[in-house]
Amino acid sequence: MHSRRIAKIWKGDLKQRMFFGNGMVSDDTEHAVMTLLALQKANGDPHLFSHHLASSLRWWFAGLPAGIGFATARSCIRLWLGWNCRKSGVFSAGNGPLMRAPMIAAYHPDDAEVRTELIAVSTSITHSDPRALEAAMIVAAAVIESWNGNMNTDSILGALAKLITGEEMKLRFRNLKEAIDTGQSVSQFADSFGRKSGYVSGFAPDTAAVAIYAWLRHRGDFKATIQSVIMAGGDTDTVAFVAGSIAGIEAPAADLPLDWLERIVDWPINPAYISRIALGKPGRYPAWPLSVVRNLFFLLIVLVHAFRRIFPPYR
Repeated sequence: MHSRRIAKIWKGDLKQRMFFGNGMVSDDTEHAVMTLLALQKANGDPHLFSHHLASSLRWWFAGLPAGIGFATARSCIRLWLGWNCRKSGVFSAGNGPLMRAPMIAAYHPDDAEVRTELIAVSTSITHSDPRALEAAMIVAAAVIESWNGNMNTDSILGALAKLITGEEMKLRFRNLKEAIDTGQSVSQFADSFGRKSGYVSGFAPDTAAVAIYAWLRHRGDFKATIQSVIMAGGDTDTVAFVAGSIAGIEAPAADLPLDWLERIVDWPINPAYISRIALGKPGRYPAWPLSVVRNLFFLLIVLVHAFRRIFPPYR
């Protein structure tokens, strides 16, 4: 949705309202859960990690997920057709790798070598465009800066800049530094380089830059960080997921909006399930074939929301 239309339809603080005042999880959370389970089984071994993550992605795709990028879908088809998981990725700089990179960084915060290799493996399963890997590495680095409690913005940007290789990301970080200096809103920053005003695209460099800016712009305020990227429009679920992953590392549990968490009514992934597997307790995902039923129900709700967009207010 365009940022102006979001502001017209949902005024005031954002709250769960997807299904009678409740919320469900998107593919971003699903990828994070699959990544965590693969990390727990792999114990730092890239081969085992790629094997378990690729297997989960196959069965996740078999569950007919409503929220799936075109590149990730093609990669999952390749996996089912027998492609090696190191070569199953398609040439795309979509957001798939950014859904998994924060979990890898948080799981291995003190081992840069293992972290780098696992992010490269995770990316190659679905995406082969170097810009996707670059964005995933930068997001992971931001997670580490948050983990270490670095409060110096210039120092953070300096650390992230060392990972920039492409001209597109260089442009975004020049704009990011200027936006911080001038106090721009997240929406203003997103529009400074966006392909379309009022939308943050599903292009990995765009998502990474906007998520990192939102974190730095609203440092210490988790709720404001999430709300600012949603109000920027476009691919709001993934940008909010990435921004929330970075900001959530340093946010005390008491700062996480309780009403947002309590209003998530989903299966099998919900706050209680995530808490259990985060503590290392046994977990399984995806839960195929029951995931097909859940995903069809999710799709029905999404279609109802899509139908709502036919009616005003328009932007």
